[in-house]
Amino acid sequence: MVEMLAMLQEIQKRKASKTSVRTAAFQNQKTALFSDARKRVDKAVRQGTSAIDEAHAMILDLKAKEVHQEGTLASLKALWGSQDDCVQGLLHNLGGMIEQLSHKRAEQINEASATLEAHITERENSRKRLLAQASVCIEENIENQKIATDANALIKHYKALLRA
Repeated sequence: MVEMLAMLQEIQKRKASKTSVRTAAFQNQKTALFSDARKRVDKAVRQGTSAIDEAHAMILDLKAKEVHQEGTLASLKALWGSQDDCVQGLLHNLGGMIEQLSHKRAEQINEASATLEAHITERENSRKRLLAQASVCIEENIENQKIATDANALIKHYKALLRA
C-alpha cells in the first residue's frame, strides 16, 4: 500500500510538473502576445498622433492660404465702379456721334428704298431680259450636250466597225 501511495504521489507530481510546464509555456505565449499587442498599439497610437498632427498642420496651412471674400469683393466693386464710370463717360462723349450715325444710316436706307421704288419698271424689264438670256443659254447647253452624246455614240459605232 505504501508503494501505491508512493506511485500515486509520483503520478500527481508528474501531472503537477506537466501542468506547471504547460502553464509556464502558456504564460510565456500569453506574455509574448501581450507584449506584441502592446507594441502594435503603441505603433498605432504614434501613427494616429502623427496623422492628426499632419492634418492639423494642413488645416492651418489651408487657413493661411484662404482668400478672404471681403477684400476680393471690395476690389471687384471698385473695378466695376471704374468700368461703369468709363462706359458712362464714353456714352456721354460719343452720344452725339451715335445720333448722327443713326440718322445718316436711316437716310441711306430711305434713299436706297426710294431708288428701288422709282425704278420698278426698269428692274422688272432687266429681270425679264436676264431670264430670257438664261433660257437661251440653257437651251444651247442642252443642244451641245445632245450633240456631244451623239458624237460619242458615232465614235463608238465607228470603232466597232473598225474592229469587226
